Amino acid sequence: MGIIARTRAIELSSGSSAGERSPTSTLVRLGSCIFGIACAFYLTLSSVPAHLALLGGDAAAGVATFIFTFATVVSSLLAPRLLGLFGRRAVFAAAAIGLGMPCFVVFGTSLALAAVACAVRGAALGLAFIATGGLAAALAPPARRGAVLGAFGTVFSVPSIFAVPVGLWLLAHWGTFALASVACACAAAPLLGLGVFPPRAGHGPDSASRWLLPWAALAWPIVAQAGAAAAVGVMITALASIAASGASTSIALAMSMHGVAVALSTWTGGRLGDRYGASRLVVAGSCLSFVALSSIGVDRSPVALAIGAGALGAAFGLQQNGTLTMMLSRTQARSGDAVNALWNIAYDAGIGLGALVFGCVAPILGHRVAVAAIAIFVAATNAIGFALWNLDPSKRKEPA
Repeated sequence: MGIIARTRAIELSSGSSAGERSPTSTLVRLGSCIFGIACAFYLTLSSVPAHLALLGGDAAAGVATFIFTFATVVSSLLAPRLLGLFGRRAVFAAAAIGLGMPCFVVFGTSLALAAVACAVRGAALGLAFIATGGLAAALAPPARRGAVLGAFGTVFSVPSIFAVPVGLWLLAHWGTFALASVACACAAAPLLGLGVFPPRAGHGPDSASRWLLPWAALAWPIVAQAGAAAAVGVMITALASIAASGASTSIALAMSMHGVAVALSTWTGGRLGDRYGASRLVVAGSCLSFVALSSIGVDRSPVALAIGAGALGAAFGLQQNGTLTMMLSRTQARSGDAVNALWNIAYDAGIGLGALVFGCVAPILGHRVAVAAIAIFVAATNAIGFALWNLDPSKRKEPA
């Protein structure tokens, strides 16, 4: 699945003895688990808003996305504590079930039940992210952290290339039950690989000490990650609205381009970050994100949407890798789960707020003005965060 060749090229512990179990094999198995979760997630990423837009308009699609991501934020906050109580294996198993089974409800005819299902699925996704991401971060040595996280992130991003358009196609041609069945099966498949997770967590630091983080040094990466995610949330909701009007083919192409760009930029961004510094990835991604989102608002032609979505995907991949690497390099190893939770909170809160704001503002101002206004706001927020972080030279120091 792509990660095998990549992880062999970035051996995590070249000095290990022959009798020790290589972390590379654990990463490969972990990648297999997150691949199934990613397929279930991306199959419904655009198809759920498109289905709900038909039932209740742009506002329904935006609110559903917000509920999903808000639940992910809440579960991410609780995840470090839950991992300490029940262990990664039990938490991941519950997450896989919670992500898959509610698919049959979210594609129903009731907006109220769909909202509840979105909340359950969002909480499940947050738990799956922290259970897998924390283990991957623990296996990554500081000198190669960007490359390892890039490979792991690529495994999650690859399904977006085919799963998003497949989800829209299944919705249009086979109907909601078939789409829900496929998504549920994808979420259940990782249950076959639960052995990769430790059955119970060891006695580590308590929940409070995990959250004793250098908040000032983390401020800019958090803001940048949230801004990048907000731009993606706007794009998802805007494209879902266009798809509901009958342009499903061009939207599927745009989302596919977005997925390819995210995968490629996440893959290459890790190596670039290790070589030139993660902060440079964040700056480049922030600038490209503003340009890409603005272009989506200006032109709705199929070619323009595909280019804009692809550019936004490239920006998002760079920022995902850069921000997480920066945050991990500024914290202690024992805070790995908390840092992953914080990064995912910025990710999900950004997507949810971007979708919600666009869904509420677009009917008033129109799609083009709404996209442009949000793009300007995201760019301004990133600039302020960078300026404040740049005032302290100690925060700019990249890890060796």
